Amino acid sequence: MRCSARTQAKALGMIPPTLRRTETAQADRRMRELQRLLPLWPAELADRSAEGRRKLMACLRRALREERRRGLAGHWAYDLARHAALFRAYQDELSTDRRQPQSGQSEASRRDPASSGVDP
Repeated sequence: MRCSARTQAKALGMIPPTLRRTETAQADRRMRELQRLLPLWPAELADRSAEGRRKLMACLRRALREERRRGLAGHWAYDLARHAALFRAYQDELSTDRRQPQSGQSEASRRDPASSGVDP
């Protein structure tokens, strides 16, 4: 009887099943929340490249700015729950972006723009 490669890896203890389920659950939760908050296609939300993350962060910042503007103006369409969810999603993406080093940059240059050699 042959086992699949995944079953063999589990048997050898290479992939903790709880870790795999946790990562999958977090990715699914992230996708559901962002689909509800932003007018983006699923492929755009799933794009984890540097360009994709930059577009997603720009879209989140724009949505937060618009929601903040509605709240300050007392607009009837302002939704506090949406504002809080946008802020939470922005913070989550920001922390995820900081944990994942960008290609071509060292950790020190990401923290200190002056050391990257790029003029502001």
